[in-house]
Amino acid sequence: MSARVDGPVLVGIDGSPDSRRALCLAGDIARNLHTRLIVVHAVGLTATIDGQHLATEGHHAEIAEQFASWCEALDSVRIDDWQPRLTHGAPVETILRLTGEVDASLVVVGRHGSGQRPELLLGSTAHQVAEQCPCPTLIVPPAGRSTRVGE
Repeated sequence: MSARVDGPVLVGIDGSPDSRRALCLAGDIARNLHTRLIVVHAVGLTATIDGQHLATEGHHAEIAEQFASWCEALDSVRIDDWQPRLTHGAPVETILRLTGEVDASLVVVGRHGSGQRPELLLGSTAHQVAEQCPCPTLIVPPAGRSTRVGE
């Protein structure tokens, strides 16, 4: 018996190794649930392009190319039903808005956080998405990082 869900899986990515890990896991989940994967990157006022922190204005082609290269990680997952969504806005607001627009069944984000306080271990984006998301949220920890508070 195979599982099915009504809405797509939505994953937010930012090009980091943590978000690549979240992207691949979200792709596996969407494929196994026989649903579409929506890959989101929120473009703010600045972006890191070729190692330089730059204003996004005038660099939309480079940002789109960079986003497409991040999505190439899905080749290893072998998922056919996925959609890239490069959109302007703050990451948390963008993820939450799109979650409602597409009626997502699951949201997946990577965890960047560091520090001794539990809320900082998640990272601000993951923490805020988990707190406010209207559907289940999966927060993917970085590879090799302890999930225990204080370690």
